Amino acid sequence: MTIRRTPHDFRVEERQTADFRASISADRLPSHPFAAYTLEKISLATPDALAFIANTLKIPRTAIAAAGLKDRHAVTTQVVTIDSTAFRGRPPQRFETESWRLSRLGFVPRAADAGIIERNAFTIVVRGLDRWHADELVRRASLLDDGSGTLLFVNYFGDQRFGSARHGKGFVGRALVEGDFERALQLAIGTPARKDSGAVRTLTRALATHWGDWNAALAAFGKMPERGAIEVLARGGSFLDAFAALPKFTQEICVEAYQSHLWNAITRELAHAISEATAQRAFEAEDLFGPMIFPRAAAITPAFLAFPIPMPSPRAVYHECLSEIVAGVLADEGVALESLRIPGLARPYFGGGDRPFVATARAFRIEPPVPDEFAGGGSANLACTVSFELPRGAYATVLLRALGQ
Repeated sequence: MTIRRTPHDFRVEERQTADFRASISADRLPSHPFAAYTLEKISLATPDALAFIANTLKIPRTAIAAAGLKDRHAVTTQVVTIDSTAFRGRPPQRFETESWRLSRLGFVPRAADAGIIERNAFTIVVRGLDRWHADELVRRASLLDDGSGTLLFVNYFGDQRFGSARHGKGFVGRALVEGDFERALQLAIGTPARKDSGAVRTLTRALATHWGDWNAALAAFGKMPERGAIEVLARGGSFLDAFAALPKFTQEICVEAYQSHLWNAITRELAHAISEATAQRAFEAEDLFGPMIFPRAAAITPAFLAFPIPMPSPRAVYHECLSEIVAGVLADEGVALESLRIPGLARPYFGGGDRPFVATARAFRIEPPVPDEFAGGGSANLACTVSFELPRGAYATVLLRALGQ
């Protein structure tokens, strides 16, 4: 199976909460200083789109906030807000380029954040199917269905969460816990990956080539947010100080990626235990970071449907049914909850919080298979369109893995 053959094969539309929609005012008021926009984009990651918007509208990047990060290789719709004081006059009603379009909704009291997202609606074309795989997709969906048209699947973090670890060289967060800041920095910004492009490709290859010769590295790539870290080293600073000079967002995702990897490992073992206990064969998908195991809907009791699993952190407290699983996962990894700290740095840190064990795919629908125009058509080359809605934080790619992608 193949997804994202073209950006139009993967569409995401953010659905905002009722409270956010009710807060929109048609007029700019002292109590509503932020202009809210619908951002439609194609083949752009959200951070890149926000940078382009700032440059095009000649406003500070810090004046723009997005509720969520939407896929690069897709057509996406989401809400962004812009501090209206960043404009000399009234914020524009509409602005459009070849790859993104802003349409003003009105004015709101606060900047956008994840709290305004209720769900995300997906429409995805799955290609590269023969008749057996098309039927298998339908069969699996029926066994994940709770009987109401809602699919239940284990709420794993998707591979895109794991950043530089997808290079196969290891997790930045693990190096940070060990106090190896040189390795952490090298994994974060100095390890080339096949899918790197543009300025990121230039940066990672320059650092891989000139690692240790910081002036030569600086001469090989231009002005970028990550440049400050290498300038620290060129001045004789430590690798700890250099890592601390990376953009805050980069530092945070390095920690969150490793934390998410540990959460997935704990959750995988729980999913396996549930399937064993109920003697119902689970669906399994191979993954770079360990298999994803998906119990059938019939094996997920109401208690597990509402079961939260804490993110691994020094402050995490786990339900007794997870204690043995957590101990085993951490022992295999060679870490302990209390060791999930970064020596010498107060931030970033391993934060707390719970993540639901199960995610729900509402309004799930599979269209009948049709000949895939990109593969020459015929019964051996089919495409299916699937549509569904997911809660904030759940991954469409994980649901597709459960369905056999």
